[in-house]
Amino acid sequence: MRLDAMILTLRKAHQTIAILISAALAGCGYNAGGVRTATLGNSVPVTEAFMTPPPGGPEVIAVVENRYANALAQDIILDNGSSVSGQNVIYVRAFGPMGRDAGQSTLSTDLMNVTDIRQELNERFPGVPMRVSGLYAQNRYGPFSYATGGSGKATCIYAWQRIAADARVFSFQRGAITWRLRLCENNTDARSLLLLAYGLTINGYFMSKTWNPYGDPPEPDPRIGRPGETILPEQVVDPTVIAPTSYREPQRTTIKRPAPSRASRPASAPVPVRPQVLNEPVEGAAVVPRPEQTDLSEPAVGTSNLPSNSPAPPPTYTVPSPSTSLRPSAPPASTTPTVAPPPSGPRLVMPPTSASASPAVRVVNMR
Repeated sequence: MRLDAMILTLRKAHQTIAILISAALAGCGYNAGGVRTATLGNSVPVTEAFMTPPPGGPEVIAVVENRYANALAQDIILDNGSSVSGQNVIYVRAFGPMGRDAGQSTLSTDLMNVTDIRQELNERFPGVPMRVSGLYAQNRYGPFSYATGGSGKATCIYAWQRIAADARVFSFQRGAITWRLRLCENNTDARSLLLLAYGLTINGYFMSKTWNPYGDPPEPDPRIGRPGETILPEQVVDPTVIAPTSYREPQRTTIKRPAPSRASRPASAPVPVRPQVLNEPVEGAAVVPRPEQTDLSEPAVGTSNLPSNSPAPPPTYTVPSPSTSLRPSAPPASTTPTVAPPPSGPRLVMPPTSASASPAVRVVNMR
């Protein structure tokens, strides 16, 4: 009995010691803990973006990455200068052997179809009518599809593509890449945005010899090295590899010269106008005094003896008949006056009878 009691006592002591040790370890583990964010995505530097836009295109401002057991997913955030709500993003999903970088969960195969694309358009372009294009488009990785739309001054495009090698039984090429481009910009057209999809560049790859979603490389030009063939130098840079010049064209600002200040200026004194004096004597000439009882009023303009600017009409002379006496007489009313050259003898000018009457000329031959 005493032995059983001792064994029971030792067991209780061991349990007590184990509880104390567990409590001590728990306290140390709590103090050594840290803070973590419950999220699947991790922010990585922009230099580790799996895909980048062409030079001159939108700037990459952030990259959110998530690693799966069979794939790598990245959301590449681009600069957004449009008035449409939402982010400009390149959604990349690369399937391949992850190795030591594998995550816990598995990403489902991203097989693109029109039904899923239309649902994505409604989610990623709220309030913007988007239309799927039926035209064929192909970049250097193969064919791709796109949809266009717009709202106000903003134009939007949504392009998608799946790059995968042919699924053959005895093929050693494995892997696939899918991407989607969501982009909206102000003051541009759909063609300029579409050209950005031609210039996308894939920068990442998997460390496996069998990973090759691109397929076999194209055969070189058969003219190379063949005698008798002429090959002219072609352009080095493909125009679809860089962003178009019309993409996000800088707005031109017109600088206007400031208007001159309207300061109050003192009013200049008016220049006195000198009245025009008629019949003003020439400087240095002798002035003859007027006779007494002379009408000093100026005659009418029509009968004034001042020189006129218009040419004077030729003078009219009346020649008396030989049977008349030396005293001049008025010609009959029915006789038409005859114009003759002026005589060479002396002339007698009779003054007018009144100041208002027009002067008449009488010519008398003195022989």
